[in-house]
Amino acid sequence: MKSGTSHLLGSITILSILILGWELLSRVVTAKGSYGEPLVPGWGYLLGNSLLRMSDYWEGGYGIPAPSQGGSATYAAALLALGGASLVTFERVFFGIVFGTLSGVGLGLLVATSNLSRRLIAPTVHIVRMTPFLAMIPLFNLWFGANTSGIILFVAYGVAVIMFIGTANAVRNVPRVFLDRAATVGANRAAIFRHIILPAIFPEIRASFLLSFGLSWSLVVAGELLGAQSGLGVIVTYALQFAYTGRVMIVAFLFIIYAGLSFALFDAVSRRIIDWHPQVDRRPPDRSLGNIKRLRNSVRRCTR
Repeated sequence: MKSGTSHLLGSITILSILILGWELLSRVVTAKGSYGEPLVPGWGYLLGNSLLRMSDYWEGGYGIPAPSQGGSATYAAALLALGGASLVTFERVFFGIVFGTLSGVGLGLLVATSNLSRRLIAPTVHIVRMTPFLAMIPLFNLWFGANTSGIILFVAYGVAVIMFIGTANAVRNVPRVFLDRAATVGANRAAIFRHIILPAIFPEIRASFLLSFGLSWSLVVAGELLGAQSGLGVIVTYALQFAYTGRVMIVAFLFIIYAGLSFALFDAVSRRIIDWHPQVDRRPPDRSLGNIKRLRNSVRRCTR
């Protein structure tokens, strides 16, 4: 409990220092862009002018007229504009992660368990993973268009590369003694794969999942910056054209919050799934009678 409290206090202290430091910097750097926007806006300007002007991206609805249609700039319109753009970006991230994870894990398992697949697929994937992700954006725009499908596929591509590497390495790192002992009690390849390999690799590929969650948000904003017509990245594109630093910062804060929440959610869920693993909370291996019985039942399932 003490360590948890001290960790929380340390995080709050660092966050407070960053907030105060930015406010001081905004008072020192008073330069403005070509349209009068401060290049380093203070918190008052961010939460006042910049957030309020997010209503410029509201297209109307729910009884709140858009400023472009004669309506006034309101915080309700600003929040609705940010919420609508966030939902579009969420959709792209979600489906990109799902498709990328399925394809990456599938290819990783195939390469790790089949010599023929390893010779055919692994060299190509390793060449592709050396290509910078940002260098692939123009190609994805040409192949699939600067639309939702193209952005989802681009996110899926980045996630698949990470998951492929993590899965292939995780399977190779499964202790050989586990496989040999399962084979000696009569387990076939399907049973070994289901009851030994899959449970054994999840703690290791969990790190790849967490890395993919953070990467997916970077990939989606990169994809939206180049030609998309909706999403948070489009707001950033328009804001950059007029040097609206405050609006760019608001969207950046949203990405930080969304990425942090998704990371924390998956981390909490995955910890519950693999709470049997000693490295999850750095506790010693559980050699209790109940844990031994669970291991024995797993071996018995392999022989069925």
